[in-house]
Amino acid sequence: MPMTETGGRRRNTLLAGLVLLKKLAPEITQSEILAFLYVAENPGVRVKELAALMETTEATASRASRSLLHAGEPGARAPGRGWLLMASNGREAVSRHLYLTEAGVELVQRLDGLIESARPIGVRAAPTDLKVRR
Repeated sequence: MPMTETGGRRRNTLLAGLVLLKKLAPEITQSEILAFLYVAENPGVRVKELAALMETTEATASRASRSLLHAGEPGARAPGRGWLLMASNGREAVSRHLYLTEAGVELVQRLDGLIESARPIGVRAAPTDLKVRR
């Protein structure tokens, strides 16, 4: 994905990543983005742990992660993005852990590609000759 907007203006890495997510999933929520990224960094995380990482409630973390499962999977919520899967780790029959699917791994690889070509946001002060409206 090019990091150039219409008109030739360069987009920084963070914005490019968010634009990619919005293009792939126009209705994606902030909670879904956070859930996806935290699972990518913490494969096997449980919903309770995910909630702590996201600094939100277990209900919000559960809703966000279940919307990232494949449609039709037990517990999945619409829209069923197919980026995560929920599975038992074998030791705890009741506990469910979150992992990336192949589609989730591919998305992470695309985001990693943007990060590898990183462009900082760049802090620029406002011109000193601007008049501030009050």
